Amino acid sequence: MIRGTRAAAFAIGGTPYRRQIGVTAVIPFARQIAAALLALLLTVGCASDPEGVGQSRGTGEVAATSLADAVQLAQADDDLDDEDFEDEGFEDLFPGEDPLALEEDYDPFETVNRFVFAFNEALDFFIIRPLAELYGFLLPEVVRDSVRNVVRNLLEPVNFLNHLWQGKDDDAADIAARFLINSTIGLGGLIDVAGYWGIPYRTEDFGQTLGFYGAEPGPYIVLPLLGPSSLRDTIGRGVDAVIDPWGYVVPFAGIDPLHFSAARLTAYGIDLRQRNLETIDELRRDSVDFYARVRSLYLQRRRAEIADEDKEQAAREELRRDQTATKVHIDFEERGLDER
Repeated sequence: MIRGTRAAAFAIGGTPYRRQIGVTAVIPFARQIAAALLALLLTVGCASDPEGVGQSRGTGEVAATSLADAVQLAQADDDLDDEDFEDEGFEDLFPGEDPLALEEDYDPFETVNRFVFAFNEALDFFIIRPLAELYGFLLPEVVRDSVRNVVRNLLEPVNFLNHLWQGKDDDAADIAARFLINSTIGLGGLIDVAGYWGIPYRTEDFGQTLGFYGAEPGPYIVLPLLGPSSLRDTIGRGVDAVIDPWGYVVPFAGIDPLHFSAARLTAYGIDLRQRNLETIDELRRDSVDFYARVRSLYLQRRRAEIADEDKEQAAREELRRDQTATKVHIDFEERGLDER
């Protein structure tokens, strides 16, 4: 009877009895793995804090964001002081506009984006932030400045091309001068000699070039590791990677272009993350919904970059400093005349 059952099983299923036993034994193990993965996904999903519950986590709160989130938020924070984190503070970023009247952020993939955002936060907490803290602890500031200078110098060719395509010839000439000066006198970019000589560092990417010619950002996207983006900016990233001349130069030195790009991005991101540890944590604490806050800051920052409002603001600040210096000089002369 037993033999007949085994023979029937083999005839119907085409699988020997012993193999059926092996499969049956594996099923509980597979279920355990599936349960563990589900628990992990739920844990990571809860880390996104979509409703802002537990917005304040005390001094030991989870780190704020991923590597690229830190880069983008730190760029957004460059021209903002503490008061600018309040809603009304965005008036300085968008003169003449009511920030609350801005179009609602287009985020049709929000569910997926929140999951990727949570993954990036977990990655930041376990890997990126510890590396940034170790980087800041081991290397003195002068070395960290050199790291940033080298990476910036490597990005200059792409900056040059995008400035040129936007018709910003004067800025493109400044970038070419920066690259030439820093690559030679600056010892391969270790020292920002051009910056000391009054030629500032400017950035333009192909996403901004598309926006300059009227391309809409499209849906908001959160990329794994790379962080906040949009359809337009994601396409821009791809084009920048293609036009980056280093991808065609480094193979002659026996260096893999992908490894080169990854090393450059990692160095720049870790350096910038270290410089903004407290800023990102503070932004995280002050946000009711951190995901929505990052999205809003990113999209508004990109609008400002495309409109070159940063440069206008910098020009106003420079003019204000000049006016203050002139006023101080006049007051000093007047006091001198009074004393006489």
